[in-house]
Amino acid sequence: MHSRTRAIALACVVAASRLGAQDGIDHIDVHGFGGWSYGRTSKNNVYLGGLPEGDNRASQFALNLGASSGDAFHVSAQTSLAEDDNGTHIGLDYAFAEYKSSDRLRFRIGQVKQPFGLYTELYNVGTVRPFLSLPQGVYGPVGFAGQSYKGVGLTGSQMLGAWRAEYDVYGGGQNLLKQHVVELYYHDEPLDDGADPIELLSTRNVVGSRLIMRTPIAGLSFGGSAYTGILDEEAANRRTVVSGQLEYLSDRWSVRSEIASQHQVGDEDATGWYGEAAYRFAERWQAGAQYNRLTNTFYGVDASAAPSLQHHNEGVVGLNYWFTPSLVVKLEMHRVDGNRFALPNPAELAEIIHEGELAKKTSLIRFGGQFSF
Repeated sequence: MHSRTRAIALACVVAASRLGAQDGIDHIDVHGFGGWSYGRTSKNNVYLGGLPEGDNRASQFALNLGASSGDAFHVSAQTSLAEDDNGTHIGLDYAFAEYKSSDRLRFRIGQVKQPFGLYTELYNVGTVRPFLSLPQGVYGPVGFAGQSYKGVGLTGSQMLGAWRAEYDVYGGGQNLLKQHVVELYYHDEPLDDGADPIELLSTRNVVGSRLIMRTPIAGLSFGGSAYTGILDEEAANRRTVVSGQLEYLSDRWSVRSEIASQHQVGDEDATGWYGEAAYRFAERWQAGAQYNRLTNTFYGVDASAAPSLQHHNEGVVGLNYWFTPSLVVKLEMHRVDGNRFALPNPAELAEIIHEGELAKKTSLIRFGGQFSF
């Protein structure tokens, strides 16, 4: 696996150098985003890369390449590598071409960054947020949105007096990651030791949009996103997700909140939200607090044996030190009530619930660093 990782990284560098030598390509951008963290949880639950005995294997890196020809044509691609207690993971985040007619209209095609909420286009960039991970109530592995869609889209912006509207419409297909341990348990399906707790959820015939309004107040914006599609499986249920967002950014403050709701016909419903605020002081220090919540309801199951599997309530406080805007170290304390994401080993889940020993509250301490260039 490590040799494969090195080969992919080398191929990206070689491709970038050859791309720059081609006629018509007049500008190349190379960016990277990465980080590492240590996490230790209480009780017997695993959460956000933390283990009861402590774990320091959580590391990530994403390489982003861009090439432009004049002002109209641009190509972007990003691949990511991640390592945790489940092994090493390699993926293509996106790869798409864009043609710019004007600021009002740009055409995109390929595997395109999904325009949904505040963070889907910045999943891997830890230096743009106050915490090591995104708020799990909205961005956790529940299936609200992924990093990309495969298809075509239009994006642009328009000044409306002192306001600015930013808009996207798109269509195609989508793959995203979802934690399916809870569903397997409720449906009495086997939970094998060593099995990957994350499944790939595929949706076809996707149609979506996003609208963001930038207000005359510097740093203040709000907006909404929505998409719908058909699950790419035998049941072929329709899946619809809607969300709203609010953000205020200044030199010292960052305040964000989002709410998202998902409905899968005859399968499940989910609603999640979060609110977070962070403040910069003494130039390099930043303190932050966050609360996020998710409620997941599965159709046709008896949840009475473990209703906590359908809920996630989390409070987080953190302290960060910024060496530069591109390098930060973060220390966080998390307190989780519920087991939608914080769970013991899946192979032991049924027995732990039967014995009445499922820890419904989980504490997590995390320390790590994130960088970008």
